Amino acid sequence: MTAKSNQPDAWFTKAEADLRAAELLLKTANPLLDIVCYHAQQCAEKYLKGYLILRSVSFKFVHELVYLTRLCVDQDPAFSEIIDIASELQDYATGVRYPDDDLDEPTFQEAERAVNFAKEIKAFIMQRV
Repeated sequence: MTAKSNQPDAWFTKAEADLRAAELLLKTANPLLDIVCYHAQQCAEKYLKGYLILRSVSFKFVHELVYLTRLCVDQDPAFSEIIDIASELQDYATGVRYPDDDLDEPTFQEAERAVNFAKEIKAFIMQRV
């Protein structure tokens, strides 16, 4: 890890940029819904990683939000409240970025839901830092 990647605030700043990107893209005339969902997932991932770094918890650098959330549960059992939304966002890490015959393009409602889930995870974590 570089020095910057050891700073939780640096992760939270990047997470906030992902959230802003998702919100802005969602408001366009022809929103790129898969990219909105990707940025929502990235926002949640970076908030979770920032929290883990703040707590000095080692983790694998993966896109698996459920894995990261479970590590957070070890620090604070209340994190179990967000495992379901982390699970729902998890597939947007890679599933929407590559052609996949088994995965439909997200709808506007799904993209909006993904952004709202990212905001929930952000609020949840920021209450604990």
